[in-house]
Amino acid sequence: MKKLFTLMLAATVSVSAFSQSKVKEKDVIGQWDLIIDLDEIEDEIERDLEDENWLAARFARSISNFALNIVEEIDIRMDFREDGELKISVNAFGVRETEYVEWYINRDGELVIEDEHDRRGRSKRRHINIGDDDDVWMMKGDKLVSYAKGYRGRMRQQEIYMVKR
Repeated sequence: MKKLFTLMLAATVSVSAFSQSKVKEKDVIGQWDLIIDLDEIEDEIERDLEDENWLAARFARSISNFALNIVEEIDIRMDFREDGELKISVNAFGVRETEYVEWYINRDGELVIEDEHDRRGRSKRRHINIGDDDDVWMMKGDKLVSYAKGYRGRMRQQEIYMVKR
């Protein structure tokens, strides 16, 4: 009985160590590098192409490899500031661009990044994300990981995360 209890306790602790946790402001403040897990994306593409005919699959692989090579050359840095401002610096093929957006932590402890203004300065609220409009960020170890919120609040981990500089 003691062995079973010890085994269950160890399993619970190990599972909780790898799960996402609530975001705290003190953990977010600072500079982060945005990482896109290209290996996971390539694996997902391969799984999707398994049932395609060989010519369509070959064509799709070529296009996806070309797109992934472009994404690999883009450097994105996020600078979270205490006042809820987020400075996003993008360096793509030697061209630098900087954008400022807003961030906050919602009542569920999830990091939300949104743009407050359009190009003409008119106020609007839309989430900045890669994916659909329900993306949030959660801590997973020392990484900020993007999650897509689905049906009934279920969260699915995305192939994108941030690591602190």
